Amino acid sequence: MLYLLGSAGYTALLLTWLFARGIVVSFIEQATPSASLGPALLLEIPGIVTTYFVVMAIFCCWIGIGLWKLQRWAWFVTCAFVTLSFVLDITLFVHMFRHLPVVLVVVGLSRFAFLAWIVAYLNRISVRAAFGLTRAKTTAQ
Repeated sequence: MLYLLGSAGYTALLLTWLFARGIVVSFIEQATPSASLGPALLLEIPGIVTTYFVVMAIFCCWIGIGLWKLQRWAWFVTCAFVTLSFVLDITLFVHMFRHLPVVLVVVGLSRFAFLAWIVAYLNRISVRAAFGLTRAKTTAQ
């Protein structure tokens, strides 16, 4: 369900980007006043931002449907994607930690806890068995 919600979120971001781009840029400027280059770059390369939102919406929907149908490939892709997100985010977080307000530090730590929970959940024996990733116990006869 989370991937399908993520797909809906990316779709909402896409629609906001397409129809209210000025509001998005204004929000970014207010949220991070020291990052004045970011909004300017977003306005210079709108096609890349639009493509990113479209690709991520499709990707999340595709993975969400695969997980819903208990497809093994979706389990592997999800574990890989979560691990990659964790590694990239922790690297950025460590570099930015001193400059972040307390609220963003809490949000970042919450995100790391959520990513760790996803990996732990997907590696539960019952979940792995549902995806066909555990070996069946052989009975001695």
